[in-house]
Amino acid sequence: MIVRSITTFLMWLSYLTILVMMHDELGNAIIALAGVLMIPLAIASAAMWDSFKEKEPEKKATQEVDEVSFNREKRKRDMLDSILRDLSDEQLAALKERLSEPDFEDDLQGMIGDDGELIMTRRSN
Repeated sequence: MIVRSITTFLMWLSYLTILVMMHDELGNAIIALAGVLMIPLAIASAAMWDSFKEKEPEKKATQEVDEVSFNREKRKRDMLDSILRDLSDEQLAALKERLSEPDFEDDLQGMIGDDGELIMTRRSN
């Protein structure tokens, strides 16, 4: 935003500088030159600022996706907290023991079914 503002300012400042410098040489014809030179400058400025407006909805869409993702993760954490609170001391101890095993991640593939449900099979130790 700042870069666009500075660029716009410099474009219009150079436009006015050219008009002032050429006023002595052209006299009243400077009015026609001012009109001719203003058209492409105004189009360039408008195009530059219109492209800024088009990017704003993209930012909002990205923010909405981030919020949805954040809310989904928050619900998952809340559900996990609820499940952990409902576990008995024995179940918590067993869970802690399973999670502390070094090959836990390797066994994880076999522990979760295709539907995402935990497969309750006893492993032999």
